Amino acid sequence: MFRFGRPFLRPEFAKVFSFPQLAPAGGFFEGPLMMSQLPGEPPGPPSGGFGGPGTGGPDLEPDDDMDFQKGNKGKLIAVGALMIALGAGVFFLSQGKEGDTRDLTVQQAGSEMKNIFVLPKKEQLAAWRKWAAAAGDSGGVTEIKQEAVKQLAWARDPEGVKLAIELLKSPKPKLQSIAATALSHYGSPAADAAKPVLLEALKTAGPGSKPQVGWALVVLGESAAFEDVLALYRAGHIVSVQRLGGGSAFDPNKIVDMVSIDQVAGLAGDKSGAIRQLVATVLSRDAEPKYTDTLIQLLADKDEDVARQAAAGLGKIGDEKAREPLIAKLADADKESREKYLDALRKGVGGKGLVTALYAFRNDPDPKNRWYRKKQIFKMIDELNDPRAADELATYLGVEEHVHYKYRTARALAQIGDLRGLPFLAKRMRMDPEKIYSDQYDWEQLLKRDGKERVEAARLIADLARLHPEKHEEMRATAERAIIRWNHERPAPHANGLRALANMKSTRDIKQMRAWANPKAKMPKQGQQPPMPQEWVIAQSALRYIGSLEDEPSWKVLLEMLKKKPETLSVAQASLNAGGLAILGMSLNAVGKGASDGLSEWGDPKGFEPLLAFIEDSKQNENSRESACAALAWTADAESMGTVAQKISEYSGASQQEGFIRKCLLETLVQRPIPGTAAAFMTLLNAEQPISVRNQVARAMAKAGLNDELEEQLLELTKDDALITQAVLALILGGKPETAARAIAIYGDKPKEALEELHDLWFKTFGYWSSADVETGVLFRYIDNAVAMSRVEVKQTPQQWAKVLLERRLASLIFDNGPHSFTRVELRSLLFKMAKGDDAEKAAGAVRALQFLDELGVLMALRDVDGDVAKLAEQAVFELNNPKLGVRVELPDSAR
Repeated sequence: MFRFGRPFLRPEFAKVFSFPQLAPAGGFFEGPLMMSQLPGEPPGPPSGGFGGPGTGGPDLEPDDDMDFQKGNKGKLIAVGALMIALGAGVFFLSQGKEGDTRDLTVQQAGSEMKNIFVLPKKEQLAAWRKWAAAAGDSGGVTEIKQEAVKQLAWARDPEGVKLAIELLKSPKPKLQSIAATALSHYGSPAADAAKPVLLEALKTAGPGSKPQVGWALVVLGESAAFEDVLALYRAGHIVSVQRLGGGSAFDPNKIVDMVSIDQVAGLAGDKSGAIRQLVATVLSRDAEPKYTDTLIQLLADKDEDVARQAAAGLGKIGDEKAREPLIAKLADADKESREKYLDALRKGVGGKGLVTALYAFRNDPDPKNRWYRKKQIFKMIDELNDPRAADELATYLGVEEHVHYKYRTARALAQIGDLRGLPFLAKRMRMDPEKIYSDQYDWEQLLKRDGKERVEAARLIADLARLHPEKHEEMRATAERAIIRWNHERPAPHANGLRALANMKSTRDIKQMRAWANPKAKMPKQGQQPPMPQEWVIAQSALRYIGSLEDEPSWKVLLEMLKKKPETLSVAQASLNAGGLAILGMSLNAVGKGASDGLSEWGDPKGFEPLLAFIEDSKQNENSRESACAALAWTADAESMGTVAQKISEYSGASQQEGFIRKCLLETLVQRPIPGTAAAFMTLLNAEQPISVRNQVARAMAKAGLNDELEEQLLELTKDDALITQAVLALILGGKPETAARAIAIYGDKPKEALEELHDLWFKTFGYWSSADVETGVLFRYIDNAVAMSRVEVKQTPQQWAKVLLERRLASLIFDNGPHSFTRVELRSLLFKMAKGDDAEKAAGAVRALQFLDELGVLMALRDVDGDVAKLAEQAVFELNNPKLGVRVELPDSAR
């Protein structure tokens, strides 16, 4: 998590942010007005906001068919999951000697753990230490001791190492297992003191803890345990070891930390297929040309699992000697083996290996095979988005002959921010699918009737223009004519086409853009029947992008559109519900929203007053007024933001309209918060406010930044049933990770419905993202807090919902979602650049975000950079390739 200094209250805001207690307001419009929009135009922000470690398994006989990725063939290896008690708590009952405990039931242990989870971090650690050192190892005591060791390890508490070492001496396999797992999590050098005790424990440990003990010695690089570890590996035991938070811990590459890579290479002829597979995997990690012959030997191994791991190494070496046998192997593989070979290339080599695999099928004489083999590989390339594959993709673009796969190659380049695909994307914009695809094959028939390739191409060109502002002139020379032609061929210009032209600052078609933004058609009449006139559908997008171009002659148009509604007419939701105004209301809403977005994109402070007047007009539609509130954030200077705060204070009445304006203006401060103003919002967080206002206050506080004092005040508010939801929402959005975890633990004794309400509020918060959310570390805070909450159990359930819902929101970033927002392509590039930057804290946050986003290709590329970020990326790649078992999460209705 980033901390950008203690929040402060600037003097010019000190007065206006002193809100009085506001009187209650009635309910008001919250739902968005449904309306038509251009194809591809994203909707605005939604109204109202924007296993544990294994315990090994039974003794198994050595089996040459053991595969460290899939376990023993034909045998089920039980991966034990630590039993984690409910909630949390401290339950020390002295019986005459400090540290003595009485036996607890599992239910009592759950209650005690719940009480610990809600404590401040310092007190939590003290309580976990006491429990880890407590006497007794039966019933609920064992459950709490396991949780204690785990929590201390997650907190990187140095005392936890000593306590884990002591637990290695316990006769209980569960406690030995969690102790060894925790020591693995600490790693070297933090847990190096445990090596002697681990070596001793390895001699006597049973099947329930020996794999964990052995793996801890691997992680700590203890070469004295090498032979014992190989024995455990041959028997298939060590592959079942789990990480502290779940997911496979076994990483064959860590074996090299115990002995030299040459010693491992010497085992290439071992009679055990499992050992040969280990050798192939380890040699493929660095894939030096000196091991080419050994890898070719292993590629020909009778065991396909060995051959697949060797394939990754040959793909990484990539010279002609290494590539020829690999291509031949892929071409001859059956369907099941081919999928496994490709997966090995994806994990072991990344994008370069997958592009190499394309050559195996490029000249396949069977057109069906040729088509579907390439389709399979491109799907993997698109999912990976590996920046290191750019050169190989650019080369392949020059040799691929089929127009669809040339397009797929260019698209893959654009998705990693590389401009070398632009010329073909522009060329594809000119091509009519009816003419370039035939009816000869069913797969081409589908493409012939589908125009989405040009839609995607326009979107990617727009993304590239945002990523490469220094190349706008070159991009215009290459692509603008093709996009303009496509826009004019269509019945209506596509939003992606307008966005692409605006992003590359193209004015070649400015006259037409102005005409679209300011139609000559008359507004619909009252009582007019559907459909909504196309001119006003187009105008909404055109107004936004004419503002993005900062077209001076169009400034008046933007302001005039805010006044398009006749003064005596009301198109507020209540009026529209009365009937007869639907089409007219939708048209006025479209131009009001479009003008607001255009002024937001322009960012000129002169737009502030007109927008504010529009917001205060109760006869305007609530949907377009909400867009205007968002636009205020991007047109306001320091003085104007003070005006926003003052207006929030002024609209303190109980009427529906005053309540709406108060909530709407809070969105301005959610979009662009002022550091240090969170404390001023506390007066608005009271039971007299409508719930929707309280929710917005919580979000505004969180965005402005919470200090320790505010966190404690909000924790105190959780004792009030009327305010607990908003207090916890503010804490999980704006607090430190440990505070977010404390806040969520409070729900341990709340009804299920209360937690479901929080799920919904969390999800709806992420309807809009701006680039400022990345630059200021807000995105990283959300991610860190979601991870921290996932380590807390409420009613025997890990709180994974925050991660799942945030992941879902971030996965929807394919499209731009409003002014100043970003797409997934832009976010990926921004995080990659940040991770390679000089700011170590930002770099670490970027790696955590990339892992959360499942951006495996970028993380694989970061392993090659210098510095600590490479180690962070290495661990992130391993965890993504070895995920823990999924936890079922019940989604709120808004996320379904």
